[in-house]
Formats: sequence, C-alpha cells, structure tokens
Amino acid sequence: MNLEVIYLLGFVGTLLISFLVTPLVARFMKRIGKVGRDIHKVNMPEVPESVGLGYIFVFVLSIGVGYFLAPTSLAKSRLAIMGLILFLVIIVGLYDDFKTLSAIMKPGILVIVSLPVVIFQVADPKPILPFIGPVRITLVYWVVATFVVAITSNASNMLDVLNGSMSGTSIMIALTAFIASYIVPLDTSSQFVARYGSLTLTGALIGFWWFNRYPAKVFAGDTGSLGTGAALGLIAIYGKLEFVLIVALLVHIMNSFSIITSIGGLRERRDIKSRPVIVKDGVIHASTDPKAPITLVRLLVARKSKTEDQIVKDIYILVFYTCLLAIITAFLIRGVSP
Repeated sequence: MNLEVIYLLGFVGTLLISFLVTPLVARFMKRIGKVGRDIHKVNMPEVPESVGLGYIFVFVLSIGVGYFLAPTSLAKSRLAIMGLILFLVIIVGLYDDFKTLSAIMKPGILVIVSLPVVIFQVADPKPILPFIGPVRITLVYWVVATFVVAITSNASNMLDVLNGSMSGTSIMIALTAFIASYIVPLDTSSQFVARYGSLTLTGALIGFWWFNRYPAKVFAGDTGSLGTGAALGLIAIYGKLEFVLIVALLVHIMNSFSIITSIGGLRERRDIKSRPVIVKDGVIHASTDPKAPITLVRLLVARKSKTEDQIVKDIYILVFYTCLLAIITAFLIRGVSP
C-alpha cells in the first residue's frame, strides 16, 4: 500500500474513532463521579475529567497498527518503543488523575518510563541543527533524551488550563511536524515515524478537541495532557525533528519555565495558595499578588482583562507563530543537510 494512503487512512481513522469514543469515555467518567468544576465560567458547570484517556488510547492503538505497516524494521522498532512508553505514560496519568502524584514524583516517574529510549537506542544521536547540519553528540543526546518525555509532558500539562488550550495548540504542533517532515531530509524510517505519528496524533486530537473546545464538554485530565506531550516528544526523537519541535513548543516550554521559576520549583497546583488569575462574572483578571505564579494566562490578561475564549484565541495565535518559526527552522535545516 502507498505510504501516503496509509498516512491519510491513519488520520481519518483516528479522527473518527476519537470523535466516537470521546462521548463514551465522558459518560463513563461522569457515571463514576470523575468530574470537575469549570472555574472560568459564571455558573461553574460540572465537566467530565480524564476524558483524554479515549483519544490517547486511540493514538496508541494507531501506533500498533503502524507497526505492521512500517516499511523498515527500524521504523517498527521505534514505533514499538513509542507504544510502550505511551502506554506507561497513560498509567501514570490515570494514577495522577485518580490518586495524585506529588509535583516531584510525577516528572521523576516520567523520566523512568522514558528509559527505553536510551536502553534500546534506536534513535539517531545526530540532531540536525540550523546553519550547522548534523551534529554527533552521542552521550549528551542520550542524557537529554531521558528527560524529553518528562519535559514535553509537563509542558503540555501546564498549558491545559483553559477550554481547548492544550488540545488546540497540540493539533497545530502535530501538523507542523507533519509539514516539516516533507522539508527536512529524512531517512525512510524517520519519515514514516514523523509522518504517520504526527498525522494520526492530529486526527486523534481533532476528534477530542471538538468536545474540549470552548465551551468545553470534556476535560483531558493529566492522562490526556501528559500523553499528548509525551507523544510529541517521541515524534521529535524518532522522527528526527528535535530542533523543529523545540521551536514549535516554545510557548509551552516558556509557560512551564515561567511557572516553575516564579514559585521556586515544582509544586502541585493545590499547594499553591495564591492563584495567578481571578475570575469575576466570567471575565479573567490578572492577580495582583506578587506571590502568585507567573503563567502565560496571567501575562495575557496583565494589561486588559479578557474572557476565556479571547485568551484561548491569543494562545492559538502565539502557537501559530511559533509553528511558522518551526517551519522556517525546517527550511534552514534543509539548507545545511548533507
């Protein structure tokens, strides 16, 4: 079967299944009492949580299908490791959603579950940098790769604060990876992982985003946000798009870095007494408390208070620009590739 047809079928398949599965998972979560208050709305409605389990599981299944369709044994190995790590991340996310992990323990466990990246070493430790080209940094690469899943997962999780903010921006980033895979010269194995992985993730995310967009009928929970970040990080490693996706994820990374530095380290949300924003009659205002975390949302309403949907649009615009920069980065990489 033609690879382009496989990519298209993977996209359509994950989109439709995710779209059908999401309401079923939402009803299940509501039935068992797994709901949360949408605090940015006037009436603070109850919304089913941890519904991200549906679309992330659909994506993991698509990775399993991709294993049998992959054109090379190396691509099969990479997809197998992706599937294994994502399955473990789902377990971590579910445990955190239902039992709660500490702010230190969660990234620590995510580092541990990403060890197969280093143990099996089927990635290519020669990232391609703009203006420079391929750089062999074997030891440094494997050390950094150990933390990639933890970093991207937590960055995605920290941006999942408004309706559609995480799912919508992740769609843009996954599509950016797909486009970049046609610009950056890649070997057959990296091509398949980058294109199949990014497009099936896009489909799964769109099926979920339809229900998660403003006004949200479902929340992803840590299961969804951690899984999405992990998927993007693994596509970066096994699709050889490391630098491209770093640029695309700049908004996520800067938001998480700003939060961590402003509160003096990793801390659980429930342990932070000062909130970054205040909601009055459905309008979001920046907190004036100097001890409050400095988040992207707080910065976006620092000069002018806004409604939730207005802030989400602002976030989409920011990520759209970083995705454009990522595409430009892909062309710069192409210019120095051998």
